[in-house]
Amino acid sequence: MSGLRRFPSAFFIVTLALASLYAACGDDDPAGTDDDGTFTGTVRVLDDRFSPSTVTITVGDSVTWRWEGSHVHSVEEGTSLVNPSPMFDSGDKTSGTFGYRFTSVDTVRYFCRPHFNIGMKGTVRVQAP
Repeated sequence: MSGLRRFPSAFFIVTLALASLYAACGDDDPAGTDDDGTFTGTVRVLDDRFSPSTVTITVGDSVTWRWEGSHVHSVEEGTSLVNPSPMFDSGDKTSGTFGYRFTSVDTVRYFCRPHFNIGMKGTVRVQAP
């Protein structure tokens, strides 16, 4: 009988987890025609831009950058190529993902090192909860 009492709690937890997963499946590109208006924490790294280039998150949230272009790109915090010790730096990549968790309120600017001169830059606005 005690197993039956635990079942509703387990069912609720699984249902909540599935609902959270479903909510995270939205379109991340607010400029896209099929945009659902939500940001799920993923920025697309395309051949000449980040999409979206500006995102707003809450302290404690993470952003994941996903390489979708065919060229080498990086994601490096800063506003200049001479920044010697960035908060984060993905290194040069042609595929895969890179993630970073933001732990304080801030406006964080970042860029792609190989494409800095063509303006491949982005911003993460981190707000208080």
